[in-house]
Amino acid sequence: MPTSRRQAVRSLAALGLAASAQAAPEIPKRPLGATGLHVSILGLGGARIGMLDDGKQAQDVVRRCFDMGVNYFDAASAGAYGLSQMRYGLALKGKRDKVVYGTKTRHRSATQAQLDLDQSLGNLKTDYIDLYQVHNVINDEDIEFIFGPKGVMEMIERARKAGKIRHVGFTGHTDPAIHNKIMARYNWSTVLLPLSAVDGTNAQKSFERVTLPLAQKKGLGIIAMKALSAGQVLNRKTATVEECLRYVWSLPIATAILGMDQPSQVDTNVAAARTARPMTAMEMDTLRRRIARVDYAALEPWKHPGYLRS
Repeated sequence: MPTSRRQAVRSLAALGLAASAQAAPEIPKRPLGATGLHVSILGLGGARIGMLDDGKQAQDVVRRCFDMGVNYFDAASAGAYGLSQMRYGLALKGKRDKVVYGTKTRHRSATQAQLDLDQSLGNLKTDYIDLYQVHNVINDEDIEFIFGPKGVMEMIERARKAGKIRHVGFTGHTDPAIHNKIMARYNWSTVLLPLSAVDGTNAQKSFERVTLPLAQKKGLGIIAMKALSAGQVLNRKTATVEECLRYVWSLPIATAILGMDQPSQVDTNVAAARTARPMTAMEMDTLRRRIARVDYAALEPWKHPGYLRS
């Protein structure tokens, strides 16, 4: 094929792809509480991005999420999450003003948390964090450490005044009652918590029943995790990806973060986000009753003592 013709064909193909992208509906965005930020209802979780052996593939997945309309990127500084921060920083270089970074610290002392913050800023190649979260609050003693002398909140307040942190949230997997206790201790901007049809079915410990109403009353930006219940519902073929995601997006949340390490997963989840219709109350109840018959409450190990929390 002559060079000029080949170039023409490539140009037409590029125009076709661009037109197709423009024709596709956008991922809806919702306000992140009272922060003034608007986030895509689908966010990218960082753990799988950090665990991928292939760094190029990881960055390709991150860029694919961004190109398809995802603007909320979740990370942390420890372990695989720390590597995910580095991959975000590389893949999203030059796009800082178009993305919202949420990251976390597990540490409870101001000194250790400061090291985490400095590492996060360097990895993400930014001079500020949109949302900095106290990660994995698990019990009353934990809360006292967080707010105690030389605790993590002292560092967070200094960093806020310095402009390095814009908004502050907290996260946890374990106990809805603990979430409600720590909500009363500080003017948080956001909360990250497990929400799913499985959680909504769990009569003993349901974040949807216990924590979500209070978070909504306080005007917090609500970020859902474990919407697919770590895949347990899918593995047992009790619900589909679309049903799980429609359920959680029907709750008063800002975004749901999902782990994605393959382009096909991005495509599936983005398609669900673009076409999502809220479930009716009857549809949500029907899905919960279907799950209850299989006793999926036992398949939320993060709500039990001794679980290796991340």
